[in-house]
Amino acid sequence: MVEWCRKCLIQQFKNVEWGMGLTIRLFRPDDIKDVCRIEKESFKDPWPCYTFAYLHTKNPESIKVAVVDGRLVGYVVVDVEVRCGKKVGHVLNLAVEQGFRRMGIGRALMDEAISYAKRSGVNEVWLEVRESNTAARKFYSSIGFVEKGRIHRYYRDEDAILMYKEIE
Repeated sequence: MVEWCRKCLIQQFKNVEWGMGLTIRLFRPDDIKDVCRIEKESFKDPWPCYTFAYLHTKNPESIKVAVVDGRLVGYVVVDVEVRCGKKVGHVLNLAVEQGFRRMGIGRALMDEAISYAKRSGVNEVWLEVRESNTAARKFYSSIGFVEKGRIHRYYRDEDAILMYKEIE
């Protein structure tokens, strides 16, 4: 059943171009349970649920969610920060539910995050990714991010790779 649905979604996304099957929208407080479920499923050291509530309170536009046929299946968190006197976008978190990965949902979420950063007057977006997360590193490279450095012990047990993308 899941594999059949997955094939239908892939075909639907190809034909509808993110039409009726997938919606990207702003996070709402009642999304917290689903976002936390995906966070725990996706990460070795998941964020506590209150982090999402805090970020939403700080900036209601910072969290976007992906919904497929009424089911919340992914999210992205992006912040606009000032570094060295200039505004930059910072992707803090991105996750897609296991059964919905490799369907373009992460790409759609990142497109929305980058659009939000651009609307906020940002010319560059940064993110950190675990050194061992080769799938994520390849994904970010495929959408134009470049590896710019390493942050020693950024994670409790591992270095982070710092990635960067200029936006027009």
